[in-house]
Amino acid sequence: MSMKAKIYEQQKDGWTTKDEDLESYLRSMSNTPSFIFVDSKNLKGNQPESTSLHYMLEGFYSMPNDIWTKVHWESNGYYGCSDGRDEDIDRHDTWFRFLVKQLFEKPGKEFPQDYDYSWDKLGFFTTWKKSGRKCMLCLDCPDDLVKGMRKSLDTASPDHFIVDPYAFHQVAIRGIVNLYDKSIWRIRDVVRTVEKAGSVERINSGLSTNIGASLQTRPKARKPTVDYDHLHEAARHVIHSTETLQVSTQLLEQIILRHKDRLNWLGNIPEEEKVCMRQVGDNLVFYYGMIHAFKCRSESMQARHQNEIQLVRILTNSQDRSTYEAGKSNEELQAFNTVAQYHSHVAAIDSAAMKVIAALTAAFLPATFVSVCYSFQLPTGRGDNGTSAGGAGGAGGGDEGWSLSDKFWIYWAFAVPLTVATIILLAFSKQIMRRLGMV
Repeated sequence: MSMKAKIYEQQKDGWTTKDEDLESYLRSMSNTPSFIFVDSKNLKGNQPESTSLHYMLEGFYSMPNDIWTKVHWESNGYYGCSDGRDEDIDRHDTWFRFLVKQLFEKPGKEFPQDYDYSWDKLGFFTTWKKSGRKCMLCLDCPDDLVKGMRKSLDTASPDHFIVDPYAFHQVAIRGIVNLYDKSIWRIRDVVRTVEKAGSVERINSGLSTNIGASLQTRPKARKPTVDYDHLHEAARHVIHSTETLQVSTQLLEQIILRHKDRLNWLGNIPEEEKVCMRQVGDNLVFYYGMIHAFKCRSESMQARHQNEIQLVRILTNSQDRSTYEAGKSNEELQAFNTVAQYHSHVAAIDSAAMKVIAALTAAFLPATFVSVCYSFQLPTGRGDNGTSAGGAGGAGGGDEGWSLSDKFWIYWAFAVPLTVATIILLAFSKQIMRRLGMV
């Protein structure tokens, strides 16, 4: 199957650009570093006409066998790698994926926050061997990313691609950072417009089209007649942005960690090569910081938008209550107040009754506690033979009578003071709590 590819190839005098059939280029390519850009629409799924190209790419880039399944094509991001064995011990292959949501204005839009959107679903595969092929396959890259990567190659050190397989990654990720920058600022404009709009009438009047104006120009008496569909759409865009940036930061963490492991593993390489690899690692860390900053901004925008939704909800409830009360007659308001006062009086009576019950419970609690602690059986029944009143095994026998324990005074010695102390504490509880600063 024929697939047209755009190819950037490193030569002695710089990077060259050419268009060529993908399969033909892979069969005849040299060991010079190169970037290949293709559209993946003919690679998705398991169409019979793409089977031979699948096998070629899987062998060339050491791709996972299930890379063409829907699970991978619909994923919001992943990173994987593998090292060579035996005679390919210095070979290193990677595959990773990023998603970026791009907004663009609808033709003839009615609201400033009306946008269409598209997804940049970016797939990358690299194969690298110091004495062999060095190539990155880039799938579904938008023109801005392709041009940005080409511009980055003009300033990239040619030695990096010979020494470090992750030199390809730093070029791709630099371009992805620019895509995220464009995405995050467009979504910021949507959130800012919602914040400044205040109401559907203000949006339609065109007063909120100046995105950069201060929020101090927000109308003082805001009309909460908001179109919730547009609030929902804006929230959905921000949530998607936060999700993709969270995944991207995790992917970059994995890439940086794997790069460090490789540098530590190659401990006996020349110092010049170590310097190159450290420079590549530093660049990856720098781009990670950029994407992490975008993630923080997206999370902040999500919180701001949620705050705006909450404000609209409060204003709407307040307006509904004001409208309801304004429509009542004086007789209705007086009747409502009478019912409210009656409910308050009933609640006060219930509260007083509960206090009495609590006081009685507290008064009897000390004596009960003492009785349980010492296990006093206040009235004890014994027969003439000293057995219990029921007799052994529950059979009765002999004369029965009731007698009081001669240690009963111990119960009173503890129960009476505790009960008196409890009643005193209840009587002066408010003063004590006020003095302790508890009320």
